[in-house]
Amino acid sequence: MKAVVTMYQVLQAHITISLQVCLIILLLLTSVSIKMTSTTIFLIICFLLTLLLPKLQKLRALLCQDQTMFDLNYNPFKGHTGPGYLTAEKDAEIAKTIANFVLYDASKVACLKRFKVVKTNSECIFAKRSKLWGSQDYIPECSLEENIRRMIPNFYKFTMAFQDLSLDAFLVELPGQLYGTSIKVFGNAVRRVLLTLRQADLQRQRQILLKTQSNKDLLKVQIDYLSDEDPKKWNRKSWVFEFNKITFFITSFAPFYPETNSRFSFGCENCYLLFQPEIAFAIRDLPYDTAETYWNHPVTVRDKIRVAFRDAGREYEVPMKLNEPMVYEIVKKVDPHEDQLYWWLPE
Repeated sequence: MKAVVTMYQVLQAHITISLQVCLIILLLLTSVSIKMTSTTIFLIICFLLTLLLPKLQKLRALLCQDQTMFDLNYNPFKGHTGPGYLTAEKDAEIAKTIANFVLYDASKVACLKRFKVVKTNSECIFAKRSKLWGSQDYIPECSLEENIRRMIPNFYKFTMAFQDLSLDAFLVELPGQLYGTSIKVFGNAVRRVLLTLRQADLQRQRQILLKTQSNKDLLKVQIDYLSDEDPKKWNRKSWVFEFNKITFFITSFAPFYPETNSRFSFGCENCYLLFQPEIAFAIRDLPYDTAETYWNHPVTVRDKIRVAFRDAGREYEVPMKLNEPMVYEIVKKVDPHEDQLYWWLPE
């Protein structure tokens, strides 16, 4: 950096001297045209030389100070290595810079505004005042998996911050023109979304193990346990979607659901996946889910929600009553009398 600074100073001195020489020449030409006396011209030149000489001396000093700046083989950065470690302050600064690069304000994304019509009209008594984060606008030029990977840093942050920020869910928006034409197309997209998130989470857990587990035998067992996600196991009753050790209850909305379905989207053109941490239900002090419902005289909050959906013409079967795997609830049937679509299985 020293040679660079010196070069700048030399250039600055050159420019200053050149301007003053030009000024002397201009004055000489002017004096001739206005017929100044020789004494006057001599005094003006002496005055300008008194200004010019210090600049010449400074230029000479700079040139003598560092001859290496004219050496093309000179490398001012050679040998300027760091200490071999990062201070806590530097590490925090780098982490903050990277976070600002990959994160976005998930509380102010456009999909939350588009989903507001569902929140406002839903019979769920918690929907209207729920606080959500959401995904960025979908980029059609990228694949579905690439779009989901773009939001993973924010989804990961959500799992760590939702309780402190009193957040209720994370909303993922998928374009209806691409994925909302039928339940089969939508179901396939949902499988790809969940699989992309799970694979990213498993990879993160494996990386942590490789850094922290010193017992090689135990490491192998743990790595094998964290093998790639297998959607064929999602129809087990014990299965639940998990990310960063947070389990989620997932609901979906799409344009093809009729007004009589509890997943009706009230005219929204796009499809939505709502990831609700299961612990959030306990935080809201919801009672345990039961198969029974007091339809005539609702007692619990769950009773009141089910009755509200029924009265709106969107009655749904209670999951506990059906005793079905949770995966059935993620993408519900369009008609309750239809056969179950095994959307989680690859085509």
